[in-house]
Amino acid sequence: MKHVDTICLENGASEIRVAQSETERALVWKGRKAAFAAVGRISPNYIVQDGVIPRTALPRVMSEIDRLSKESGIRVANVFHAGDGNLHPLVLYDRRVAGQEEAAEALSYKILEICIAAGGSITGEHGVGEDKKRAMSKMFSEPDLETMQRVRCAFDPQRLANPGKIFPTPRLCGEKPGKYVAHPLETAGIAERF
Repeated sequence: MKHVDTICLENGASEIRVAQSETERALVWKGRKAAFAAVGRISPNYIVQDGVIPRTALPRVMSEIDRLSKESGIRVANVFHAGDGNLHPLVLYDRRVAGQEEAAEALSYKILEICIAAGGSITGEHGVGEDKKRAMSKMFSEPDLETMQRVRCAFDPQRLANPGKIFPTPRLCGEKPGKYVAHPLETAGIAERF
């Protein structure tokens, strides 16, 4: 801890405080957990990103995010738990301003590319959803993606579990690419496509 204190002080830290009780520890975490809501007070809209990098790459990646933020004119609030390399940059924008949402999405995607280039991943803890599935091919080769899809199909041959999620289309389980065909559960009114 003394070594960490020294590094922090040499780099401009104005104060170093270590929680002395469970109550103080909870207060520190309360500040971190309220960060997303606090950002909502300075920006009407934001994209929460989730990437992970080697801890040793943190200074370089943070500098690159800052450079891209300035270059694009889109602000980024960095909230993270750096101890495990997990980043949650909040890309701030106002969807009422023409083109700003698209610029924020582009910046958000570039941040994932930075994480990959640094030896990290497009997700640290929250997984790959609809917005990140296009980044899968930046991280994995076609044979890798095909193998992952085969494993998925082995456990879910009827595509009942989150159809269309994670893998970019047209990776289908035994179906032919082309026009969307409703799943039988969807046709029966039991499930719906969003």
